[in-house]
Amino acid sequence: MTRRRGWATHWVAGAGLAVAALLWAVQALLFPALLSEAEERSGDLVWRLTAERRDERRIIVVDVDERSLREVGAWPWSRATLAKLSNQVAAQGASQQVFDVVFTDPKADDEELAKAVSRNSAVLAQVFALQQGGSQAVGQLGGALDWKACPAPFQDASGYLANAPKIRSDFVGHITPRLDGDGLVRHVPAVICFQGRSYPSLAVAAFMRGTGEQGLALQRGESPFDAPWLLTGKNLPSGAVPLDGRGDLRVAWRIHPESIVSISAADVLAGRVPAGLMSNAWVLVGSTAFGLNDSIATPFAAAGAGLQVHVQLMAGLIDGRTPYEPQAAVLYQLAMALLGFALLVLLGRDVKRFPVYLVPVAALLWAAALWALHSLVLYRGSVWLGWIQPAFFLVVAGVAMGILQHARSRFDRNRLFTHLSSYLPAPVAAALASQSPSSAITASTNLVSVMFADIRNFSAYCEARPPEECAAVLHAFFSTAARIVEGEGGVIESFQGDAVVAVWNGDPGEPGTAGADHAKRALQAAVKLHEAMRGSLPDPAPGGLEPLALGIGVETGPAMAGSFGQASRRTHMVLGRTVTIASRLVDMTAELAHPILVGEGLAAQVGAAGLESLGTFLLEGLRVPHHIYAYPLVSALGKS
Repeated sequence: MTRRRGWATHWVAGAGLAVAALLWAVQALLFPALLSEAEERSGDLVWRLTAERRDERRIIVVDVDERSLREVGAWPWSRATLAKLSNQVAAQGASQQVFDVVFTDPKADDEELAKAVSRNSAVLAQVFALQQGGSQAVGQLGGALDWKACPAPFQDASGYLANAPKIRSDFVGHITPRLDGDGLVRHVPAVICFQGRSYPSLAVAAFMRGTGEQGLALQRGESPFDAPWLLTGKNLPSGAVPLDGRGDLRVAWRIHPESIVSISAADVLAGRVPAGLMSNAWVLVGSTAFGLNDSIATPFAAAGAGLQVHVQLMAGLIDGRTPYEPQAAVLYQLAMALLGFALLVLLGRDVKRFPVYLVPVAALLWAAALWALHSLVLYRGSVWLGWIQPAFFLVVAGVAMGILQHARSRFDRNRLFTHLSSYLPAPVAAALASQSPSSAITASTNLVSVMFADIRNFSAYCEARPPEECAAVLHAFFSTAARIVEGEGGVIESFQGDAVVAVWNGDPGEPGTAGADHAKRALQAAVKLHEAMRGSLPDPAPGGLEPLALGIGVETGPAMAGSFGQASRRTHMVLGRTVTIASRLVDMTAELAHPILVGEGLAAQVGAAGLESLGTFLLEGLRVPHHIYAYPLVSALGKS
């Protein structure tokens, strides 16, 4: 049994593994981005739950907002106005200023803005065409890295929008986002290539300007715990900036939008800036005005200001907390999938302590643990471990194993019930299958009809004949009796040696009862059994032996039916005067020379007109005489 159970457990585990692998392969082929998008959204949830709500004072936003447009005038502003804005920011003590604005169209007063940009060492912006497509080239590109060629992971642009030729800076960064399938910005290319030259993002350019870094180098991650690519430099505080396989920076949305300190550009131009607000801060000049169309989808809102991306990226670079996925993440996910599957297999083996439904529940709990670990490491260590691939695999495997284990349990239970009901009445077997073992008495008293049928002289027959022959006779008798009793709505209560005990109406609430006419059905069963066994019992009997004959007693009356004994060893039986009378009637069949004897209780139910009265007898073990009737086998009831 142990070997069979172990084989079944291995079969269930193997089938669950195959189903999980198949469904994982199907989703990877048909819906390749489904799981990755779901994982990215789980990352959005982490950012929303853990976003810092204290004011970010290191990066101050100068916002060209709706009030600025009302007070200063419609956009675009003159270059002189923008030059004044830059000079005002510098006068407030900002350590550097970064423009999230591209000045594409040449103007007559470009030189005034160019002087301000040069004097204040401002970082300018430019835009490349990547996902948007297009091959337009406007303005003059700037800020290229001193690399001889564009390295492998970075993407080539097909066009750009840059600043007017006179407006130049040593530090220029692109503001091109990478939009995910749901429209959110979660990654920004660290570098974009155009015609063999490499141009950093606005955040990287601002980081280089703020740290005094003159040149960056690109190298592959050497350790399994490193990102696939690293931007390194001599003056970088963190030593290296991690990039993913495409050369992108992952945006860490750690700062809640309400924590970004913003001041209206109109207030800056008018000198209404609180003293010391911009001192030694990085100032980002951008716009939240509706008409300037600089809005993106973020984890916090479906439409947010595009400048938020640059604030988040710059803060992450300053803190050295740019999230990245280590090269060993795939191995980690594989290990978590295998470890979780091993746990499911162990749970599936111990079905006594762990019910079947705990297998998929354990898979869900393991998936939740993977998500919790992923979220914790992302928040605390800025490492993107990944969780949804092993979680999907384990949940599918757990559900498949749970279903298969349940099906196997149902199969075993049905098989056990089939065996149990062959030894006990079917209603009793059904009740026992759904109950826990108990030492309590479970019995009820009902009006029943009982039939005892016994093969007379069978013991002597067994002494003279081979066991195989005796077993064949007994098997034929039991099989015939079971078929006839069940056909008449009764239940075989027990096989006692060479006797059969059958009950009708043992429990009115259970199937298989005969209803109000159970007395008549019991008598019909007795007649049919007697007729059926005429051709089954050996006749003539072997020499020197009394012939085998069938004696049947039937009676109707109250009786108790139930289970008795300790929980470790119980039996089911029918007790009471009615049962005793039916048993004694069998003993009287030979003495009174009638194969079927009927008690007075059953005679009262079916009517004594069709029965032959044999008188009153004091049956063995009883104190009150009992009226006995014989059933004439030629009566109308017998023919029915």
